[in-house]
Amino acid sequence: MMLRSLLLIAAGIGFGAGAALAQDQGQASMKSGNFYAGVMAGVVMPEDVSFNSNASQGGTTVTAAGKFEYETGYSASAYMGYRFNPYLRGEVEGAYTRFDYDKVSGNFTLAQGSTNVTVSGSADVEGQVQSWLGLARGVVSPLGKSKIQPLLGGGVGFAQHEEKITSIGGTAVAAKADGTDLALEGMAGIEAEVAPSIDLGIRYRYLWIDSGDKGFDDFTAHNVVGSVAYRF
Repeated sequence: MMLRSLLLIAAGIGFGAGAALAQDQGQASMKSGNFYAGVMAGVVMPEDVSFNSNASQGGTTVTAAGKFEYETGYSASAYMGYRFNPYLRGEVEGAYTRFDYDKVSGNFTLAQGSTNVTVSGSADVEGQVQSWLGLARGVVSPLGKSKIQPLLGGGVGFAQHEEKITSIGGTAVAAKADGTDLALEGMAGIEAEVAPSIDLGIRYRYLWIDSGDKGFDDFTAHNVVGSVAYRF
């Protein structure tokens, strides 16, 4: 019962599932053949995160403005879904992503009394970011029943992340941070029936995580994954 409740909630996100289910053709009961489960894996391409902040100690103020850049990483997930009718589905997903820092660039100003020193440039950064995501989404299949189906969807959930930086410009550091934040996604893809109960697909997702804090922008990323699902 809990799984079915979650899927009902997912289908209602942003797509007016309640109205759709009220129509004659949408009055489908929870029955076998409409459930499906699958896995997805692919690459995650984080966008730069800009920052603008300052800190003071002992009469010295440091102001920093720039951006962190990241390398392309990977993602893997498992999901379950339910087809309410040929056009509307609900899905829940658990995902894991990991990627590395690349470099930091910007302007750094040191102010002490009447003395100001500004340094501009970039430095390599060694470190990793890993995140666990939980998402519930609604998915629309505009063509209904078809061997090849385009997909459009959106979801909401959470992202729990852990970040670690071990060096900047060759200098060892020990910086760690973690947190849990709101996550939103927009999705477009295509899916093909390759056997009576098996679908293969590819999806593009745009992820936004409400992680901005203390002068840092929110995190955003592009995610391209392949999927395989089994209907039961």
